[in-house]
Amino acid sequence: MDNRVINILTNKSKYSNEIQEKLVDCLEANGFTPSLEFNKDAELIITIGGDGSFLHAVRNNGFPNIPFIGINTGSLGFYPELSPNDIANFIKNYKLKNYTIYDINVVEGIILNKEKSMHLYAINEIAIKGASSKTIHLDIFVDNNHLQTISGDGVIISTPLGSSAYNYSSGGSLVYPSLKTLQITPIVPLISNAYRCLNSSVIVPPEFEVVITPEQKYTNSVVFYADGEEYEFSNVDKAKFFMSKKTIKKLTIGNYNYWKVIKEKFL
Repeated sequence: MDNRVINILTNKSKYSNEIQEKLVDCLEANGFTPSLEFNKDAELIITIGGDGSFLHAVRNNGFPNIPFIGINTGSLGFYPELSPNDIANFIKNYKLKNYTIYDINVVEGIILNKEKSMHLYAINEIAIKGASSKTIHLDIFVDNNHLQTISGDGVIISTPLGSSAYNYSSGGSLVYPSLKTLQITPIVPLISNAYRCLNSSVIVPPEFEVVITPEQKYTNSVVFYADGEEYEFSNVDKAKFFMSKKTIKKLTIGNYNYWKVIKEKFL
């Protein structure tokens, strides 16, 4: 079992650091080599923290093809399924290969202006807003069909797993994780005689591309938030969103019960 490297990525809080020490000791006692920084040759990545720590570990390391599992030392903890008390039992099951690895779908966005294009990826969502929290006007196209013009704080393009995050708090629907869909959710849309749009989310199949065109007569600066990470662009011609071919791998022990997680976290 020599040189079986396992990455440990933590949010650096005092409690998380204490759990990290416990995890390092337990891994070493079972013949593994813990790495406290990202090692591309690791067989597993364990995050310590909450959902933010899990998402940052994935994003900051380029959406690697190494399975992830998280230990929850935060509050909500939708992605990290282990509690600190589960460490010894988890390592026992991991050695016995009593686990399942499944793919998490990722939303991809291509932002285009006259000078360049940029790709964004997100596990939960990509949100589009006006700079300085200004009202933004966005034309929404689905499968080359103009659907609506949203005027308001912006719009969210979320994945099924991300449907329970910012999307849900903005009035979007919960979507079962195995469904390969994108969800379009307006953020505080203006509904009046002057501005009309659907006051609900729209769920589209994975083969449909969602295109968003900012109306530049109102603003020349658009802010995109990929899992909360901010990117500002000027003179955006359009932004295209679709289910990416890129995925991440999540390791789980036992059977993942989505409805149980939803009930425990939200009800």
